[in-house]
Amino acid sequence: MKKIIKKTLRINYIQSFIGWIISIYLKFCYHSSSWDLKGEDHVKKLLSKKENFIVCFWHGRLLMTPFCWKYNKNFFMLISDHPDGRLISNAVSHFQIKTIVGSSSKNRLKSLKEIIREIKNNNIIGITPDGPRGPKYKFKDGIISISKLTNIPIIPLSFGSKFNFKFNSWDDFLFATPFNSYLSVWGKPIKWEKNDSNKTFKRRIEDELNRVTKLSNYLNN
Repeated sequence: MKKIIKKTLRINYIQSFIGWIISIYLKFCYHSSSWDLKGEDHVKKLLSKKENFIVCFWHGRLLMTPFCWKYNKNFFMLISDHPDGRLISNAVSHFQIKTIVGSSSKNRLKSLKEIIREIKNNNIIGITPDGPRGPKYKFKDGIISISKLTNIPIIPLSFGSKFNFKFNSWDDFLFATPFNSYLSVWGKPIKWEKNDSNKTFKRRIEDELNRVTKLSNYLNN
């Protein structure tokens, strides 16, 4: 039975339909709730200077991030080619978010080229640095390499809500409800410095992303 369900969920038109249902649910959550935004000045400052950047957020905080981006710039998300990734891609497409397929050894070079091309085209890239399989809350080297190659900053992002529960999943996926209070928090831009090692650069970004994630949880305190 499980094999039949898995095969069914991999059918393109079924994935498209489920992605549409997910987008409807997310819009209902958004429009039935209050929404507060902190740290937006960090984004506005870079946009006013016409500077590009990479947005990063933990995989477990993926659900409501499409509503954090309200700026007049194309947004591309790096999403795996796994069936779950394709489902996410279908869902976020309803928010004018485009997809770059990546996160696997098979197409890593291809996705890197696409990311660099879109950055050169002055588009914004969104990445879950601990996806698609973890370990949770740990940056992988890929996003570090992209930031170094393109010489652009990384801006951490997180959201929280008053009413929610966490799935028993590898990423502690935060599932939120309608009729809620949401808070999204933008972090400070982190850029590669000449004295950085990969380890120190990674730690600086992880610390900032963990900081804004903790701040976004204040509604639960």
